[in-house]
Amino acid sequence: MRATMGLSGRVYSAILLLYPRTLRREFGQEMVEVFSEQLRDARQIDGWLGEMKLWGCVAGETVRTLATAHMQIVGVSVASALIAFGLMSTFLWSMAR
Repeated sequence: MRATMGLSGRVYSAILLLYPRTLRREFGQEMVEVFSEQLRDARQIDGWLGEMKLWGCVAGETVRTLATAHMQIVGVSVASALIAFGLMSTFLWSMAR
């Protein structure tokens, strides 16, 4: 169990390298600590299935956070991105008809 927690912690730390540097600098250590606690709790409650559920949450959170953070860095708000996506989808849908 200890080896799995160590590997999971290293993988999570590697994932954090995808986050913007300012976010990592401010919250990175705390994020690793919270992940370790969540991993320990998930494994105690549900074993390996709990760990897989936690990784599912991590994946979703990572995608959302990275998309939002990187769009803000380049000056695109989430609302603007959603509007652009909606317009593009509507255009592509109308072209396919």
